[in-house]
Amino acid sequence: MRIRCQASADLPNQATHIRRPGTAPQIRELLTTTTTAKYRPTLISCAFRRSPESVKMAKSKNSSQHNQAKKAHKNGIKKPKTHRYPSLKGTDPKFRRNHRHALHGTMKALKEVKEGKRDAA
Repeated sequence: MRIRCQASADLPNQATHIRRPGTAPQIRELLTTTTTAKYRPTLISCAFRRSPESVKMAKSKNSSQHNQAKKAHKNGIKKPKTHRYPSLKGTDPKFRRNHRHALHGTMKALKEVKEGKRDAA
């Protein structure tokens, strides 16, 4: 139980203070005894209630590396799949133009070898 002693009306600027009695007899004594005219006790909250500041949720754990290596190796760590023909996106335009003509010439030469018009190199 928290009891706040407020300043009386004749002393409006006086600071208030908070007392925290420890045992039930002390609480009963504070509630039953008369106080001086200077301070009037005011009941604030029950002894079993807590202020919102003290009832915050506990922070949860963000991550743990336990068992992660075993799980990763259960089916094996795979290498990333590589494509047969990597993309030429972002390469030099002059190189791409030349590459296109070179591929056309290569296909033409392979076609001639297949037909027997040209000797294999």
